[in-house]
Amino acid sequence: MSNIVLEFPPGFEDYAWEVEAKGWLPGVVAVIEGRRYTLTVYDPARLTQDVDDALKGGRVFLERNLVVVASVTRERIASAIQEIVQTGRVGDLRPDPA
Repeated sequence: MSNIVLEFPPGFEDYAWEVEAKGWLPGVVAVIEGRRYTLTVYDPARLTQDVDDALKGGRVFLERNLVVVASVTRERIASAIQEIVQTGRVGDLRPDPA
């Protein structure tokens, strides 16, 4: 992960257990080859719940730079970003405005 830097929201270490339990974390920044990508990370259960809630409310569910991992932990997020880079899928992400 030498060309990748992950920035977690302030204080993440203090509430990481809560994030994992809730299955959702907005505001993770991945810096990949100098470009910043702000991500929202979900686990499958929470994503399903939020999509269902949006659709039942007559809305659309839309999330920029959505990343789904088995469990919302620092390790799973880092592994997912590494996989995105290794498989050449960085182009599927939208970089933050300069």
